[in-house]
Amino acid sequence: MRFSIIVFIFCIPTIVSAQIDSVSTRIGSNNPANVTMTQPDKGKTDEKTDKTYSISITVTNIRNRDGVIRFKFYDDTTPFPDLKGFLKVVVPKSEMVGDSLIMTLQGFKSQRMAIALLDDENNNVKLDFGWFLPKEGHAFSDYYHAALRRPVYGDFNFLLISDKKVFMKMKYY
Repeated sequence: MRFSIIVFIFCIPTIVSAQIDSVSTRIGSNNPANVTMTQPDKGKTDEKTDKTYSISITVTNIRNRDGVIRFKFYDDTTPFPDLKGFLKVVVPKSEMVGDSLIMTLQGFKSQRMAIALLDDENNNVKLDFGWFLPKEGHAFSDYYHAALRRPVYGDFNFLLISDKKVFMKMKYY
């Protein structure tokens, strides 16, 4: 038991450390949580490969309105905990309704992917820690992390083959 607690404490920094890089996309009051993305064409003109899908994300149990929510998207070429992922999105908490945030992103091609987020309460682009545990929350696509180990890409990835609804429940320590 003592070993598990020590391993858990030393693994916490890596749980959401991949969340703290610079931002490529910002959503704010000028763009009502609806982003269209484009991905580079890989030379295929087949109508099936040009099809894109939307992802509707619902984040629940956000504890306050301070700061921003930082999303990072991963795929098989940049699996979690890759430092950059393939897309970063920042949403100000002013977009929240109650303790939840709902947004839709468009323009995703069919692929296996995963979404992780950081509740950056002081908007300093890094995960802040108390004694051993994070002070700020995190969440993963359709997965609530309760284990004493770091989550892995296989825990929260999904295959995008149509428009998708993703639910993310915040976890704070």
